[in-house]
Order: sequence, then C-alpha cells, then structure tokens
Amino acid sequence: MEFVTPQDGLRRSRLAGPLKGLYRKLGCGRRWRLGRVMIDTIQRREGGHMFTQTCRELLEQYHGVKIGAYSYGPCFEPGIFPEQVEIGRYTSIGPGVRVFNQNHLMDHLSTHPFFYEGEHAADLDMPRNTTRIGSDVWLGCNALVTPGCQRIGDGAVIGAGAVVTKDVPDFAIVAGVPAKVIKFRFSEEVMAQVAESCWWERSYDEVREHGKLFVQQITEEHLTHPLLRTAADKSDRV
Repeated sequence: MEFVTPQDGLRRSRLAGPLKGLYRKLGCGRRWRLGRVMIDTIQRREGGHMFTQTCRELLEQYHGVKIGAYSYGPCFEPGIFPEQVEIGRYTSIGPGVRVFNQNHLMDHLSTHPFFYEGEHAADLDMPRNTTRIGSDVWLGCNALVTPGCQRIGDGAVIGAGAVVTKDVPDFAIVAGVPAKVIKFRFSEEVMAQVAESCWWERSYDEVREHGKLFVQQITEEHLTHPLLRTAADKSDRV
C-alpha cells in the first residue's frame, strides 16, 4: 500500500515526511507555482483532495488555510486562498472561487499597496479577517467572498458568480451581486435537526453506511433516522 490512514479515513503517503521536507527546502510557502506542483503531486499519491492528509498539513502550516476532511476545490492551490481561511468538512468549492479577507486602505492618500508595503508595513495596522466556511457548504463556480463576510454557515449554498458581502446563515441558498438569501434548503424543523446531528463530523466510512439517506429528498419523515437523531462524537475528528 502506498499510503497509510492516520485518522478519520484521510490518507498519508509513506513518503509524506520527505515530501514535506522538500516543500520546506524549496520555499514553497513563498514560491506558489512550485508549491502548486508539489501539492498536486502529493494529493495524487493520497487519493485526491478529499482524502489527502499531507496537503492539509502543508496548506495550514505554510499558507494559513485550514481545510476539513473530504472538502475539495481550489483551496488546495497555494496562493489562491489567503491566510486565515478555515473550511469545514464535506465542503465543495467550485473552480474560480476566490476569498478575500483584507481590504486596501481606503482612508489613506492612496489605495495602492506600493505605499504601505515593504519598509512602511510596520507603521500600519492592516487587519485581516478570519473567514470561516462551514461544513457541507457548496460554493458555485466563480463565487467571490469579500472581507465583509466572515462566516458562511453549515449547509449553505452559494450560487455561481455570486459576490458574498456579508455573513451567510446556515442552510441558506444565496445568489446574485451582492448575494442575497433566496430561500433555505429545508424547513426550520429539518434544519434544526440536521444542525444538531452534525452528521458531517463523522468519517466517510461511517456516513456511507447510510448511503440511501443521501440520495433522496430530506423531509420531516427522515428525522428519526439514526444519522440525524444522534449527534456525532466530535472528540476524534479533524
């Protein structure tokens, strides 16, 4: 077997140690193009974005991006998402999605970074928000998340091309420029029960035992299902 399973069904290549050392030695934390080649190579050895443990460790250590188990998308490309982005589990991120959590200075003489980077950086307070994207979120192709949004709730859906300028509630479907809530995915009763269950805290192996639940429309009739009735044990999840 080419990889081992450290926890929660994620996979780590038996060459993870040397590959992480090479990532550091080559300066991939700053050399993003090279980092992307390295990340692409590693994730292929570990079963892709959804399962790679080593790439998650590298993205967090060198790029400040935390990615939960089974999530996938351009968040795995160094330099595409900024520091202080946290992504939950089972989240789907479409091509072209971008997150911005720091603005140019609009109350200074110029907005151009030439004047507040380099030798003058220490004289300025340049706040960067932490952007938290929940679990089981779907961000459609080319969606933009601006600094005005610091949280996208669990189960939310962001329409393709949307510009998200403020926080998004759990299970909300938003779209447009600026993005607005169109509707919610479920009834209030179902949303409350799904949120309480935290099914996304379970491993893929655990969840797939209940595969039939995921291929049908969820209504109040399904609230007695074991996966939705019992909150997941979060003590050993990533």
